Amino acid sequence: MRNRYLERLDKYIKIKIVGSNINNYLKRIVKKRVQLAEVIPVSYREVHVILKYSEYEKLLKFKSIYEITVLEMLGSKKIEANLKKNGLLLIFLMVSLVGIMLLSNVVFSIDIIHQDKGIRELLERELKKYGIVNYSLKMDYQELEDIEDKILENNKERLEWIEIDTYGTKYIVRVQERKLNEEEEITQYQSIVSKKDAVIVRIDAVRGEKVKNVNDYVSKGDTVISGYITRPDNSKVATQAEGDVYGEVWYQVDVDYPIVYQETNLTGKSKTVYVLYFFNHRIGLFDFDKYRSFEAKSKVMISSNMLDIKLVKEEQYEAIVKDEVYTEDIARNKAIDYIKSKLMKDNEDIVEIRDVKIMDTSSDEDSIEFNLFVKAIEDIGEIVSIEEVVEEDKESDDN
Repeated sequence: MRNRYLERLDKYIKIKIVGSNINNYLKRIVKKRVQLAEVIPVSYREVHVILKYSEYEKLLKFKSIYEITVLEMLGSKKIEANLKKNGLLLIFLMVSLVGIMLLSNVVFSIDIIHQDKGIRELLERELKKYGIVNYSLKMDYQELEDIEDKILENNKERLEWIEIDTYGTKYIVRVQERKLNEEEEITQYQSIVSKKDAVIVRIDAVRGEKVKNVNDYVSKGDTVISGYITRPDNSKVATQAEGDVYGEVWYQVDVDYPIVYQETNLTGKSKTVYVLYFFNHRIGLFDFDKYRSFEAKSKVMISSNMLDIKLVKEEQYEAIVKDEVYTEDIARNKAIDYIKSKLMKDNEDIVEIRDVKIMDTSSDEDSIEFNLFVKAIEDIGEIVSIEEVVEEDKESDDN
């Protein structure tokens, strides 16, 4: 049986032997200890033989009257022959590819996007200080972020924000000038009302008059701490109410939670791989130790829309993918934890999730849908402006 991997091993050669009594000749060279890897009969006067190149040189000593012709080089011998035949072309392609890769890593222009000439000149000086100039080598994402932080640190009074983006062989620099914060207008007279329907659980009044108590139900817009204070003589005066109001608020949400869960964890190993995309085919160049699973950050080095080809530099991070199948109880607990975390994240006013109850469930092959009733404690206080109360003195006429 022919070895399927034969051509990958050592230096093999395929030859043709023509002559009479081929079988006798084969027996004779075997007795002379010439090792044949494979014999392929063609006719009674012709056979094809695969053997190592070193054995072929021994066989030539016993050529006799038989005609021996080389049909094909195999294995590493074939590679050597192709290299000799196409050596100049391969060298030219490699030099061209290296040249293109080097040029694609050079910055040919830097565009600073800002209307103020002074800001643009400031950025040019700062960028030059850190080596970002025309015809310099590109920097990676982390290096650019570090430079952004340093420029902002050195120009706190003038710059609010800066971003350096790479587009091909160009840097685009966007910057926002720092503006002096205008003093916020302070409302002189105000009350604190509820911004949601809720049951009050705590009132921390610093200034103003409490008109609601703990355990009272309030609707949206109801006053809780009034800016109108009643004097002993029953007259009113306006002030700036201050304080915090916390209430129990209710949410009814639907969560569709998957039964099959996939978790991806990075191992900490990483490598740089160059990938050639050619007509929707992905070819990893010199990627001998492939990761089974990985996450990647890609940067296009060379591309051509006309030829549908591009060379991409990938930073690959090895990952371990774990699949789990949840029971209904586990999925229920996961769904409750998820909705707690989501509500706390989406609403900064929520300080505590007091209770979560499952009202209804439905399921299919892939997931379980839960209808949840959630009780949350959150800051429900909202400031509203009020008008100053003007008390007019009334004098009695004594006639």
